[in-house]
Amino acid sequence: MSFSINQRFLVGKHESSPGVMETPTEADFNVRIRNPEITPIIEWADDASKFANGGHGEDEDIAGAQSATITFSVRLGIGDTISTNPNWVKYFNACGVKDNNYAGTGVGLQPCPAYDNSTITLWVYDVVTGHQGLTRATIYKFAGCCGNVVIGQEGVGKPMVATFTFTGKCMDVVDTNTVPDGMDFGTAHAEKALNQTLAFGANAQKVSSWSLDAGNEVQPLINQGDITGYDYYQITARKPRLTANPISQTVAAEPVWQRMISGLTGTSAVFVTGIMLTGANIGLRIPKAQRVAANLGNREGIVSWDSNWRLLSNGWTGAVGDPDLAPEVTWELLIGARS
Repeated sequence: MSFSINQRFLVGKHESSPGVMETPTEADFNVRIRNPEITPIIEWADDASKFANGGHGEDEDIAGAQSATITFSVRLGIGDTISTNPNWVKYFNACGVKDNNYAGTGVGLQPCPAYDNSTITLWVYDVVTGHQGLTRATIYKFAGCCGNVVIGQEGVGKPMVATFTFTGKCMDVVDTNTVPDGMDFGTAHAEKALNQTLAFGANAQKVSSWSLDAGNEVQPLINQGDITGYDYYQITARKPRLTANPISQTVAAEPVWQRMISGLTGTSAVFVTGIMLTGANIGLRIPKAQRVAANLGNREGIVSWDSNWRLLSNGWTGAVGDPDLAPEVTWELLIGARS
């Protein structure tokens, strides 16, 4: 008897009620998932004390709350049409991100407090194909999943990738002979880091890589009435950060850096109103940001400043950096264009 190399894939379905597990179908297996990994988190009452009877034995271990961390990545493309949500948007929704449709011209993904308890059911399949055409799989089932996402491009010509880290409660592990087929993965290629412009305010810069961390802090809602010990997971805080490495920094940008290292952090000069990445189909809009670090370096033979930016609310101190975004929005991943 011989077996093929194990295959692992992940299927996700938005939960109508947070923490209530859905049953994914083939229609939900519609996103190309890369490198899914599971880290179980089971709390044990590990009691190494001896019985009070003169013996040398130990007490039994007791399994308590059960959860897991699930990580994977997705290459971001526009999908079949630019006017509809790509299939991967459902994973952004479970990271506290709302999707706005711009009258058929595009879709804007924005962090929104109303989505703090938007959860998803994740089923991870480990598949083994055996002899005589039989297919068997083990399904790891997780409900009430909520998480964080990091978006970025690692170099010139590299795809735009979203790396997700979800935490959810462990519902079950079962064996099955029924394995879903992938449906409607979309026909578009991933957005590549070519012919892009990253502008800090009025200063357009060349960059070779960038990364946006949504900065979600996720905590469980405890429920002793649930066999896992939890109801579901939800977002309790956000600390979004943008990391970029502009090269050929212009003279016009130097005063911002100089003021930061001079300690004049209370002046409006340290803030940038509007950071924008424009690409062929997907762009990034940040209404207001503050530089928190600037390291002078060398890349490709020219001066570069690796910089980190704290993303601020659009309506911070009452000054709206982007009138098309709600005051609490700190960033928008724009697919297509605004109407």
